[in-house]
Amino acid sequence: MILVLILLISSFSFAQDTVKTYYLGEIEVTAYRVGGEALNLPMAVSSIGREYITLKRTISLSDVLNYVPGVLAQSRAGASDIRLTIRGFGSRGFGDKSNAGTIRGIKILVDGFPETEPDGRTSLDFVDLLATEQIEIIRTNASTLFGNASGGIVNFETFKVKESFVELSSMVGSFGLFHRGVKVGLKLSDADVFLIGTGFDFDGWRKNSSAKKRQIYSTLKFKFSNTSQFKLVAGFSSHLFYIPGPLTYAQFIDNPSVANEIYFSRRERRYNRIGKIGVNFTTQLRQNHSFDMRLYLMPKVLQRSERNTFRDFNRYFFGGAFSYQYYDENTKLKPKFILGYDDSYQDGTILFYNLINGERGDSLRTNKREGGRTFGFFARLEVQPFDKIFLSAGGRYDFQVYTSEIYPTGVKVRTRRDVLTLRHFTPSFSVLFKLAKNSTVYFTLSGGVEAPAFNEVDPPPELKDVSLNPLLKPMTSQTYEIGFKGISFFNGSIFQNLMYSFSTFRILIKDEIVPYENGKWFFSAGKSERKGFELSSRIGLKYANLNFAFTYIDAKYLKYENDLGDHSGKVVPGIPNLWWNANLNFNLKPLTLSVELAHTGRYFADDSNDIKVSSYTILNLSVSAEFKFLGFGARLLGGVNNLTNEKYIASVFINPERKVPYSFIEPGLPRNIFVGVSVGYLLD
Repeated sequence: MILVLILLISSFSFAQDTVKTYYLGEIEVTAYRVGGEALNLPMAVSSIGREYITLKRTISLSDVLNYVPGVLAQSRAGASDIRLTIRGFGSRGFGDKSNAGTIRGIKILVDGFPETEPDGRTSLDFVDLLATEQIEIIRTNASTLFGNASGGIVNFETFKVKESFVELSSMVGSFGLFHRGVKVGLKLSDADVFLIGTGFDFDGWRKNSSAKKRQIYSTLKFKFSNTSQFKLVAGFSSHLFYIPGPLTYAQFIDNPSVANEIYFSRRERRYNRIGKIGVNFTTQLRQNHSFDMRLYLMPKVLQRSERNTFRDFNRYFFGGAFSYQYYDENTKLKPKFILGYDDSYQDGTILFYNLINGERGDSLRTNKREGGRTFGFFARLEVQPFDKIFLSAGGRYDFQVYTSEIYPTGVKVRTRRDVLTLRHFTPSFSVLFKLAKNSTVYFTLSGGVEAPAFNEVDPPPELKDVSLNPLLKPMTSQTYEIGFKGISFFNGSIFQNLMYSFSTFRILIKDEIVPYENGKWFFSAGKSERKGFELSSRIGLKYANLNFAFTYIDAKYLKYENDLGDHSGKVVPGIPNLWWNANLNFNLKPLTLSVELAHTGRYFADDSNDIKVSSYTILNLSVSAEFKFLGFGARLLGGVNNLTNEKYIASVFINPERKVPYSFIEPGLPRNIFVGVSVGYLLD
């Protein structure tokens, strides 16, 4: 009774009607820089609506993103830290240097503002599922529009205020989970205001895997006129999480809840405190001519206990973007042209101290500065030469600059400075044919570039007197993609609609960035290839929806040799050969019941393909009940993840240290339950 009372007092979350069916042709994908409905975009895109998010645990992206083909999100310790890959991009994000708390190769946006740093790393501190109304995913190379580390795009759109409301929400669950949030939305005559404060605590199911996060985020949208709008975003996030580390196979079988002994003795963890402010101004000065300008600043104070050192970071991440668009529907070709420029820069110092019992010691070992900048110019033209045919072509030229300075901590040590500059041009071309009003087929040729992250450019020991690895090259790729998508409607009493999407692709990669010795060092593989296909469908029934997503990838090295041997023809580690998700939602108002099966196929953890990772299948159940009365709205939610208590390997360290037995396994979360209550009130 006390728990129920606490939940009712401290929770709200349903003033707005969030149960909505997102038809493919109706989804406006704002993450695509030139805009457009998903059905008419010549690439693989997906969207996750609020009605799916609210049936989940809303702690980790692994709770929601597996609904999308081509996307694999696996929770590493049960909280918000995940491994995220899109068509294999991001698969190297494992190991001592690159695994904890950051994502590689994928551009993450919140309300269109980048969370991804200039060197391609992304921490998820400002990603909050309680604040998210829609998730947009571009599942193909998008470097022509977004530059470095754009093997895929994930944009989190926060709430659009339709009516003034106040909401509170709360959730409790297994292993000490406690998640709560407060939302306020104000609908004014010329402005919208949205404010959310959230927090979660998680004791963790493995030793040294607890997490705690506090966040506040706000948006202000103001209309100057029918053609001009100003948007302000601001927020602060404090995120502390501990890292249990990898296990051997014997430890995984015996007791997967233990921590790696070294990680536990060092109390390995990350503590991020980040501020954020951004402005976005859009205007149409003349008919058919529009401008968009963004500026943002994210100061960061970070602390790390890792690799036998305690580290204090001070970071200043800022940047901006400007684009010009021209669009004229009244001319014969209906041209749509975009020209733009992006620039982002991050700089700051790192103080390396000795580590004593997991805490900062009094001996300063290294004083280092790391600066990174990425900037580029892009252009894209879309035309309609015939009634049902759309052509588009574009290109982008990118610059990537790394600066490293190591300041002396001894009397006779000189300051060492190193600069590394990378350049690359990325083209794209596509053609789309409208088979009918609600179905299209397309072909796209798109390029990608991914520079190594800053903590990946450390030189191996044999390279002396340099701070940045001159042998590590940017990873470039070329994607060939053919796909079709659409929606069909039926007049039957049971079957109502069918939404479908299919794409097949081949990705050729040069200089794939490969971790070595648990990610202590990184090398460039000569050539690799990924080919496969993705299928997604949604069958709309009278009282249910059946969603299905399937991905198959054959990822192999074409040419790659290192001191361990010739790996040509081997499977690229970290990329499963297939994965799928099936979800059945029963809509029996006021109840919604969700049954989900998620399967991940086998893969390898090393270049030699000697370490095999088994496949697994997870069963999840959830049920919600929604009520409305006199301006009040309430929702009750409960669920069980991993109902069968499957013991499985959620993620691995790629190319672990050559010590038998290998420590490389991060076990998946066992059976866990969650319950929540949310209540809201419309202020209008």
